Amino acid sequence: MTTVPVRPLTVGALARDLVANARQAVSALRCYETLAALWVRSEDRRLPTAERLRASTLRAAGRLICGEMQVAAPDADLVPRELTSDESIVRLPASLAVQGVEWPDIVQLSERWLSARSDGWPVAVVGVRTGGAYLAPLVAARLAREGLDVHLASVRPGERITPGRRRVLLVDDPPLTGRTLVSLAQRLAERGSTDVLVPAFRDDDVQPLRDAGISVTVLPRSCWASTRRLALRAFGTYLTTEVTWTSGTEAPVSLVGFRPGRENSALAPWPGLRHRSPARSAFTLSTQHGRQQVVASWVPPGIFGDAARATATALSSALTPATVGVAPAMVISEDLSASTQLTPRGDFWLDDAVGYALDRSVQLPVAMSLRAPAPIPAALKTVATALTSGNPGMVLPRLHRWVMSIGSSVPDGRCEAEKWLINAEGGLRKTGHLTHAYRRDNELLTPLIDLAAIVVAFGTDLKTVAAAVDRHLSDDESCLPALATAMLCYGTARGEQLPRTYNPERAAATAREAHRLQRAMIDAALVLQEALHIPVSVRTPVLRRWRHQPAALLQPMLPFRGRPAPKAPQIDTRSVEEAVTQWAEGRFEPVLEDGSLLLAPLEPASTWQHATAALGDLAARLPHPHLLAWCGVPLVQLEETC
Repeated sequence: MTTVPVRPLTVGALARDLVANARQAVSALRCYETLAALWVRSEDRRLPTAERLRASTLRAAGRLICGEMQVAAPDADLVPRELTSDESIVRLPASLAVQGVEWPDIVQLSERWLSARSDGWPVAVVGVRTGGAYLAPLVAARLAREGLDVHLASVRPGERITPGRRRVLLVDDPPLTGRTLVSLAQRLAERGSTDVLVPAFRDDDVQPLRDAGISVTVLPRSCWASTRRLALRAFGTYLTTEVTWTSGTEAPVSLVGFRPGRENSALAPWPGLRHRSPARSAFTLSTQHGRQQVVASWVPPGIFGDAARATATALSSALTPATVGVAPAMVISEDLSASTQLTPRGDFWLDDAVGYALDRSVQLPVAMSLRAPAPIPAALKTVATALTSGNPGMVLPRLHRWVMSIGSSVPDGRCEAEKWLINAEGGLRKTGHLTHAYRRDNELLTPLIDLAAIVVAFGTDLKTVAAAVDRHLSDDESCLPALATAMLCYGTARGEQLPRTYNPERAAATAREAHRLQRAMIDAALVLQEALHIPVSVRTPVLRRWRHQPAALLQPMLPFRGRPAPKAPQIDTRSVEEAVTQWAEGRFEPVLEDGSLLLAPLEPASTWQHATAALGDLAARLPHPHLLAWCGVPLVQLEETC
């Protein structure tokens, strides 16, 4: 199957599109998002035209919130030549790319602030980079419509601004911890009053700001457009007016109704879904051929969702859910929720999964312009530095060539463990479509990243997956070094997410994933040390067990340096299992994996800092304290390991 390559969402591509459409009618939303992206990049590069782009972004925001659907693109001379040749990937704000925030939400947030303020003071609307810089112009435009004297700016965490005698309004993505906003607001407090305007998933997310005495205006998730769109009456209208049904799918006769318990994940979170995931809903359609169970998933309505909509309609595979319909802010696909999860050892389906990742890379290749030259990702620099004890030298370009050796395609949710399941017929399936093309933590854009995730999801080893890839590609040279490089890059990015997105309802699966991820990273480090011909005398030690866990309880670390746990003597396995089960009740869930009991915490991530004392108590109860070790997650060894 041959398809048009997915166009990279780069600064240069956006700039060239804007120039090509100069003075022509374009989508108001697309024009605004493009100008905002160019303004952000011009600020990064400190270009002298940044001020003009900021003013144009503000004007575009004003026309958008006035209800204009089409606007004339600005003159070509507005776009600096430096940006038309800038092939850096657009750094997508999480709020607009993956979390479900849309531009009308920011207008509504501004109106909430206006309704509580009547002093008429001049204001400085400051977007906290990067996400806040896409949102702040909308706030500034809405306030300017009320006659306020508004100044627009952006700020990075740690930077200082000079607001003068203006009230400062800090605008940002939905906060995770609120620490960045607290720090910025406190730094500005001595210069004048400071307010924070944010959409928020939960009210608790902004409590640190309130505890610090900072005024906060919040738009709760129940009021977001992506949430309200899933209300029964609104959703039916949206399906009728906005959805394009795919070929082979009859237009629905009627919307039967939502599936009980799965009608709106934003208001009633589905089991296993992270609370910061975009809203989705499961429902039943009635067509001429009978009833069909489907799922509606949010995708960005503007340029950030272009790749998601294209992927949903272009990808042909028996493993992923079939697309039923596509809309500006939604992808509707068949529901696979009734199937069972992948078994701990998935070797039986491994070849199918590898074939899917490679086939998809052919069907959805990234346009070649991204690869000449391709930027070296930060994760790869971290890996090279760790491998060489701080002197990457010539190793870094070689690792980069390896990781780009198997084409370049759009990552598909990175084939993570929870994405795979077995259907009623006993066949392998993969849930979900691509909802955003370029993750902020993954700039590699290569199917090797998906294959590295398959190593973890299927609980297998690097060499087995590499052999499966080699069978599909029939190349003379093994992909093992390239896959090992991707594995370490994937582990670096994924390890940062595990503690932040931890869901107690899938505690066992998360613990197993963390353990497999760490183990695979260790194997990858060994492979690369040999492939790079690093002399044994100068190799950074690779450890298979830690005696003490890192500060973040489930966060896998690059497997270098540290102190390995001594080998424990032979034990009575049954008595150890009983002791661990009794001790763990209500606090940890023991998970059997590879001759060890993994300890998955059941309490919220905020309590993990207290886990050291509890684990110390467990060590004292064991026949030998060295049975307690670390490999991506605390574990108790039940059999001898190296």
